[in-house]
Amino acid sequence: MADITAAGGIMYMLEDGVPKYLILRSSHHGEWGPPKGHTDEGESELETAMREIFEETGFRRSTFIPGFREVLTYKVDKKKKRLNKEVVFFLCEMPSDDIEISDEHTEAHLATMAEIEIMLSHDDLKEIVRKADAFLHANVLKNADQ
Repeated sequence: MADITAAGGIMYMLEDGVPKYLILRSSHHGEWGPPKGHTDEGESELETAMREIFEETGFRRSTFIPGFREVLTYKVDKKKKRLNKEVVFFLCEMPSDDIEISDEHTEAHLATMAEIEIMLSHDDLKEIVRKADAFLHANVLKNADQ
């Protein structure tokens, strides 16, 4: 059971048919990651993801890809307690590369998978992006080629 829930998006856009993934550098700890954030009371996972994407990128409308939902679970220390955190990630296509980052971040970068492997600090988060990339190639990009 999760003590803290959050949601976000593995956001991509195609450049010459190659997906690049949006990662943001946290102004708090300097690490790179996709847009995500805590669930507000009464919000669904998807509502949280849409709100957080808007707050952190300025995108009001992104195209969510049906069938992709991955959960990342880990422990966090908060108020001198060890809590279980669960983050649900959806896959979505960015409407443009015109990103308006919030004060929560210092930079935005559209990363190739090779850059994801270097720039993300946590292996479990890298694995989520790998799964998103595989899903995208198997279910979206292969259909575009036909």
